[in-house]
Amino acid sequence: MEPERICAIIYDFDDTIVESERINDALFSDLLRRDYSIELSQAELDILYGFSWSGVFEWLSVNRGFHTPLKEVWRTFVQKKIEFLKGRRLRVARGFDSMLSLPVPQAIVSGATRVEIDVMMENAGLSADSVNLILADEDCSHGKPDPEGFLKALNWLKAQPTEALVFEDSPAGIEAARRAGVAVAFVSELASRNNARLADLRFSSFEEAYPWVKSRI
Repeated sequence: MEPERICAIIYDFDDTIVESERINDALFSDLLRRDYSIELSQAELDILYGFSWSGVFEWLSVNRGFHTPLKEVWRTFVQKKIEFLKGRRLRVARGFDSMLSLPVPQAIVSGATRVEIDVMMENAGLSADSVNLILADEDCSHGKPDPEGFLKALNWLKAQPTEALVFEDSPAGIEAARRAGVAVAFVSELASRNNARLADLRFSSFEEAYPWVKSRI
C-alpha cells in the first residue's frame, strides 16, 4: 500500500526521530534488575519493543507478576535517563529537518510519556513547535499496537488515512498504523531492530525518503 497523495505525515519518536531505544533497554533493564530483582531477557525486550510505557507495565504485570505502580517506577527511570543524558547528545535522524519543511501538517505519536519526550527533544535540540501535534502515552487510553493514537492524530490533522504516511520502526507501531488504515514506512538509520519487511515502504534515511514524499505532496 502506497499513498498516491500525501496530505499528512505522522512519526513515531524513539528510534525513528532520535536514537533512544538502546538507552531505554539498558536503563530500564538495569532498574528492574537492581531494584526489583527482575531480569528481562533479550526476547522479552524484543516483545516489549514499541509498546507504550503503559503497555510495558501491563505486560510485566501479566507475565512477570510485577505490580509496583507505574508512577513509582517511572520517577526513578526518568531521573536515571536525565542523568544519563547529561553531557551526551541524542543522535537525530539525518534529513528530519527537511521532512519538517514539507508543506503538510505533521504529528508525532509516541508511547513515551510527555515529560520523557520533552527531555529528549530538548537534549536533541528539537523544538516542540516543529510539528503540529505531539501525542504521548498519557494522551491515549490504548497504546500501540492499538490504532488509537494514529486515529486521533489523523482526526486532529484533518487527514484521511489513505492520504497520510506513518514512519514507524517497531512491529507494534507498524501494526497500529495498518489498523488505522495508513501506509507505513520504515527508516533503517536509527532503528535498533530491523523490521523493514513489515512495512509498506523502506528507506535508509529521511534524506532518501524526502524526495519520494515531496513528489506526492
